[in-house]
Amino acid sequence: MRYSPPTGDNQKKHRDLFIDTFSFRRKIINGSPTITDVLCQFPRLQDMPELINLEFQLLYPDQCDNFISRWGRMKEQIILAGEGNASVLVQIQKFQPDDNRDLCALTALAFALHKSVVQVRGTSTSSSRENSLLFLVQSIPEGTDVEAAAKAKKPVYQQPFLLALGPARRPVQYFAVLDKVAVPCGTSLITAIDRLFKCHFVFNVHYSPALLHFWHFIAAFIYEVLDPHTVKPIIRSFASSVRAVEL
Repeated sequence: MRYSPPTGDNQKKHRDLFIDTFSFRRKIINGSPTITDVLCQFPRLQDMPELINLEFQLLYPDQCDNFISRWGRMKEQIILAGEGNASVLVQIQKFQPDDNRDLCALTALAFALHKSVVQVRGTSTSSSRENSLLFLVQSIPEGTDVEAAAKAKKPVYQQPFLLALGPARRPVQYFAVLDKVAVPCGTSLITAIDRLFKCHFVFNVHYSPALLHFWHFIAAFIYEVLDPHTVKPIIRSFASSVRAVEL
């Protein structure tokens, strides 16, 4: 049903066909086409973005909901563990009590696991903690043309990231930028991060080098789709600090 846009009447049929064609789709995607090529061949991933979650569930049926179910407790542990690092503490203190705690925890995690030197196309380049956050989420004002903003992204942002529409601390909607295509991710930062993470697996793309430790922590210690013994010691050490926090 590639040429049949989803409607209220045919969404179940789209889902059923999507499940039936899973093996065929993975064979194509594992051949490393671009995200744009995948979206052109399977356009329902764009106009029915909940299928991204379904695809990940087909890949990892037992781990699909781990982030959503575990994050509520872990975010407070991450913030408290991060307070032991001076650079992280400075960022945490910039958040007011009524600010977004999810964003505070994600910022703390990115700063705690910052990778200062990254390899981009075989060349080493430095990356500041502040700049690394731009590979995760970028804010644009309400009323901005989201499609135009996605198409105008800077070439350095090759991997999927989020566009947050509205005030930086209280966005009203999120979109995943996949190549230069904006895919809706809802109004919750956590459901948006959940979908963004899953995009890496669904479209078979690498993490942003600037956020490699950040994503490896989430993959190994929250989703549990990565063997913890394969990640860097800095990630395992911070995970131990997080687990040691008693709430």
